Formats: sequence, C-alpha cells, structure tokens
Amino acid sequence: MAAPAEVTWVKTDPTGAEILKIGGTRRGFFSKSNWELSVKEAIALVEQDEWRFFVHVDERKGWLEVLEQPDGTKKFSADGPIQTLM
Repeated sequence: MAAPAEVTWVKTDPTGAEILKIGGTRRGFFSKSNWELSVKEAIALVEQDEWRFFVHVDERKGWLEVLEQPDGTKKFSADGPIQTLM
C-alpha cells in the first residue's frame, strides 16, 4: 500500500511549463521527514505503489495523477492540484 507524501513545493523549467522536481514532507509513525525527488523518481515510486503524492487544496487533499504522453513519456498533470504550487 502506498504511503501518502505531501508535496509543498515544485521546481519547474524556466518557462514554467514542465515540472522538474517535487518536494515536501512525509509523515511516519513517529516523525516527519523532508524529501525531494525528480519527477522521474516520483513517478517510479507511484508506479511501484510505494508513495502517493498530494497537495492541500482548500483544506482537502488533491492527489497527483500520472499522465502518459503519446510518445510514452510520463509526467504529473500540471492541470490538477499541483497547479496550486506553481
């Protein structure tokens, strides 16, 4: 079962069109830890069902979705909840 991880910041390319890195906090049983991942690393964790990423939107969790492009590459949807951090 995937562990939830809150995304509190994103790093984009200079144009702001592509997300390069995400970061935030992850709560364990007894502590919180900061983390930073490339989008490629984060998507691999989602696909392996290890982590699931979210942002807070109006006091609710908005889960990040992985999109597959026509050329087979994968990215997080910039139209979803992550837009609040960009």
